[in-house]
Amino acid sequence: MSEFFSDLNPFVLCIPLISAFIGWFTNWLAVKATLYPVEFIGIPPIFGWQGLVPKNTEEMSKNFSVLIRDKLIDVEKIFSDIEHDENEELDKLVDEIAEKVLEEFSTNLAADKWDRASDKLKNYIEKLVRRNVRTVVEEILKRMGREAKDFMDIRSIVEEAMMVDRGLLGRVMVEIANPEFKFIELSGLWFGLFFGFCQMLIWISYPASWVLPAAGFFVGAATNWMALTLIFEPREPKKIGPFVLQGLFIKRQTEVAEKFADVIVGDVLTGDNLIKHLTEGSSRDAVLEIIESQVDTSMKEYERDTMVAMLVSKEKLAEAKRDLKVRVQDADLGEGGPVQAFADQSERIHAQLKDNLHALDADEFGGVLRPVFQKDEWKLVVAGGVIGIGIGVLQVVYLFGGSF
Repeated sequence: MSEFFSDLNPFVLCIPLISAFIGWFTNWLAVKATLYPVEFIGIPPIFGWQGLVPKNTEEMSKNFSVLIRDKLIDVEKIFSDIEHDENEELDKLVDEIAEKVLEEFSTNLAADKWDRASDKLKNYIEKLVRRNVRTVVEEILKRMGREAKDFMDIRSIVEEAMMVDRGLLGRVMVEIANPEFKFIELSGLWFGLFFGFCQMLIWISYPASWVLPAAGFFVGAATNWMALTLIFEPREPKKIGPFVLQGLFIKRQTEVAEKFADVIVGDVLTGDNLIKHLTEGSSRDAVLEIIESQVDTSMKEYERDTMVAMLVSKEKLAEAKRDLKVRVQDADLGEGGPVQAFADQSERIHAQLKDNLHALDADEFGGVLRPVFQKDEWKLVVAGGVIGIGIGVLQVVYLFGGSF
């Protein structure tokens, strides 16, 4: 026995450590290659690399947006039952618009009569204007809420946000699945160490030149595959002896739901993105139609009021009505006003996202992250194996003096 150990190359003890390095490095590289670089680096289309997530952003963003639209966000529920009764922001908005309308009365509509009008009449007009403005704003918000599903396309908002910034989907993934990415890296180390001991015993018994490269391929490929699999499988808890096994990502559903809601509201369904969507294209046309309809109703209120008639002629009111419609058409709808008040629903969106994600079954929940890896997972596994072969060859040549 002593002769056996004395003849043993001491570098054989490095095999488990090198195997652990292969497992860690290939898994670490798999994570980085999934997310980075955001833009293609190299000579397209063959020589170079682009992160799997940025490369497949268009397809992944479509899948992601469908999940959010169909399973996680109910537009009608979020926007149709907004409470406006005790809303400080709405009060502030009404005050701002009312001040502008009263300024119109005093400087344009009834400039010659306003200064001579009695305080009683001025107070009446002020109350009328504030009441009318509040009614109009509330009706605009209520109608926008009732019709939101007709012009609020959550899918296109999500897709556009992710296509404009190809790194966004990767950041979403890191935010909600950072523990899983860390697990992929560290599990490679421990799996590699375990396989390395097996590899060492095989090498001692059969030190053929091909053994270490073959084992390197197995370690690099297997550690990647095992780490990716253990994130999502088993979907349902399985009891094996004293242990209960379940995919790591699936097990964290409650925590992920909170993180997911944070990052989607913070980076994707932001107030700015919602406003941009509402103020462009066909959505803008639908919103303008609602606003113009209520402006019409508002002006009719003034036209019918006898006290207003004491200050403003019908001709002036008609002119003001035409001018107001032009200004509405040319206005930046997202700059304050009812559209901004309508879009500012981050808390409600956050709450619904979190609750609905938490309510998904295991298969649906796994579908939040699984597609990120699934399409090109084989590339990561094969790349890990190829790197393992290279390191195996280096071991044979430089540690054990072998050749090929």
